[in-house]
Amino acid sequence: MKNNPFRKRTGILPSYFTGRENELNELKKVYNSTKMGVPGHLILYGPKGIGKTSLLLKFQDEINHLDEVYSVRIPLMEGNFEDVYSLIIEKCSDTLDINIGHFWEKISSLGINIPFIGGVSVSREIPKTSPVVAFEKILNVIYDELGSDNPVLILLFDDLQRIMGNDETMKILSILQNALVELNLKGKNIMFVATGSEDIFNKIQDKLDSAVRIFEPYLIGPLSYSEVCDAIIIPSEKQGIVFEEDVLKEIYGLSNGIPYYMQILAYSCFEESNDDDEVTMIEFKRASRYSLNILAQREFKALFSKSTAEERKILCLMAESDETILSYSYIKDNANLNSEPSALLKNLVNKNMIIKPSRGKYKLKSNLFKLYLQNLRINQETGLIN
Repeated sequence: MKNNPFRKRTGILPSYFTGRENELNELKKVYNSTKMGVPGHLILYGPKGIGKTSLLLKFQDEINHLDEVYSVRIPLMEGNFEDVYSLIIEKCSDTLDINIGHFWEKISSLGINIPFIGGVSVSREIPKTSPVVAFEKILNVIYDELGSDNPVLILLFDDLQRIMGNDETMKILSILQNALVELNLKGKNIMFVATGSEDIFNKIQDKLDSAVRIFEPYLIGPLSYSEVCDAIIIPSEKQGIVFEEDVLKEIYGLSNGIPYYMQILAYSCFEESNDDDEVTMIEFKRASRYSLNILAQREFKALFSKSTAEERKILCLMAESDETILSYSYIKDNANLNSEPSALLKNLVNKNMIIKPSRGKYKLKSNLFKLYLQNLRINQETGLIN
């Protein structure tokens, strides 16, 4: 039985990692700078499914063999302010094999009560101190536990947008920013890398403009056609399956080079491979229907349900058009709207259904979403599904 080498879920390192040489080189440059005493801090951002978590995992895998390097990946979750403290402490304790009780002995004077994630709360009568100082001391304790002459502690925060839902959780970034500056000034070589959504820097600038000056932005783009081909051909040939060139072109076109979509399409194609161990356009057509069903259940149905009837008229126009990018004036003249489209287009961008590549220009978020909308058969006159 052949093992399908492709993944149909995000947040998993693919069986064959391709591309991202520039991104990995940038991460390594920042690491080398941190090792030399000039720490750097990056935020890797981009659209959902672009491979941010995979890049983080790949970078961690490549540096783990280096001497005096200690990396801790911290997958963030929604929660209150204290939850983030707890998560950092517990993940560092687990990854670095430090006894968590030993942590509490060293931070007992920090002046903040921090509950364990598992539900056991530590409450002590301790003098109050500011959250910035508390955070700085927590990271200082972690760093001093590393036990080497010139260690580099690399904190990998995944899904930064999850702690930016409100002012209470947003302040963790401000606290982290100040703590990192102070620790770096004291010669602690701590490197911070986070992943975030495509609009992460707009959110940061709205509430914490100074953070942009310490957390350097790095946009993660789609894979090239040759990278998509490598990602499909190499692992599939190891399993004895051959993809026709026309199929590779279709996968690239539909996925827009987004690894998550590419993996789902390749996964479905692999499952449909014929008796000759090939994937031709015949198999691709069956596989694309299955892929679209997966994405509809996971993403597209929920996305579409957020749209109003007027917004759906715009989506319908975009789905049925032969052009990828439509102008504001074209949408205004042809979408059969009851009002000016400005507010509607802004809402669709904010809901992540369309993209604004340049001033006055709009397109659907992906070709797969376009195909999904075409299958819905929206009535252009009413915005209702036929």
